[in-house]
Amino acid sequence: MIKNKKAAMEMSVGTIVTIVLLMTVLILGLVLVRNIFASATKSVDSIDEQVEAEINNLFASNDDELIVALGSQHLADVEQGTKSFGFPFGYSPDDPSALNAGACLYSISARTQGQYCSGTSGLSGPAVENWIVTGINNVEFDETKQNAAYGLVRINIPEGTPICVQRFSISVDCGGATSAISTYFDINVVKKGIF
Repeated sequence: MIKNKKAAMEMSVGTIVTIVLLMTVLILGLVLVRNIFASATKSVDSIDEQVEAEINNLFASNDDELIVALGSQHLADVEQGTKSFGFPFGYSPDDPSALNAGACLYSISARTQGQYCSGTSGLSGPAVENWIVTGINNVEFDETKQNAAYGLVRINIPEGTPICVQRFSISVDCGGATSAISTYFDINVVKKGIF
């Protein structure tokens, strides 16, 4: 009789320990998955030396003069209702004399052809361009250094925006000193999550 009680007690303690360990592993797994997805597209609040260094590394590894710091896919996942999501970009022309003159400006426009928010979700080009709160036409760069200029784009995605992808073109014009150069970035509007 005493042996049965002792065995039952060991069994229930072992079960409790197993449940606690499994719950700990489950919670750690959920935190890890959340961190992986959150770091895929991280919002940037300001252009500092670390952001400039990251963009300069991208210039060193690419031959492009205009780089958007959103990875190789030029894509940012932004939840519905997000306010002030930011990402940096940089412009480093082969001839930096136009930068030194301070004549370089950038413009952003929404693409309306194709399967983008502006064409399939009932939103117009100007409506999705209103997502960009840092300006879209002839905007000055936030910082200009010797060989590069850096800008920060901030985006607000309104509540109730349909889940869709919107492509934007970003172009830089240095007042005719060099020909305008452009690239693109995509905003993937995703459903607001639990985390």
